[in-house]
Amino acid sequence: MLKGVDHVDLIVSDMDEAIAFYTEKLGLTLRYDGRPDGGHKHTFLGNAEGSFVALEEKPGYKVGGPQRLGHLAFAVDDVKAARKELDKRGVEITGERTDGDGRAKSYYFTGPDGIRLEIYGPL
Repeated sequence: MLKGVDHVDLIVSDMDEAIAFYTEKLGLTLRYDGRPDGGHKHTFLGNAEGSFVALEEKPGYKVGGPQRLGHLAFAVDDVKAARKELDKRGVEITGERTDGDGRAKSYYFTGPDGIRLEIYGPL
């Protein structure tokens, strides 16, 4: 069902500073910058091999606070089929989101120790 890790989402307090660090210092390329759900800033940075880091801005976030990892996302070929499989396995879906351009969908759920997980794939 899972193809691999799609992206890792990091919580940041200053989006501009974080983008500058990951692009200028680490050489990642800005792939998407916006507000996909009409709310918080959410940015994707990547490399030529397709690895992605997502940055999620939370103003007032305390650096070194208890939650720096927003979620771990797994890539799937068929997001609707993967959702059905999770349902069959008794996994409770806690949220969902369609990308701003309508080409991909995410389903969120919680793993052991409260870690937020996501399956992400094309529609």
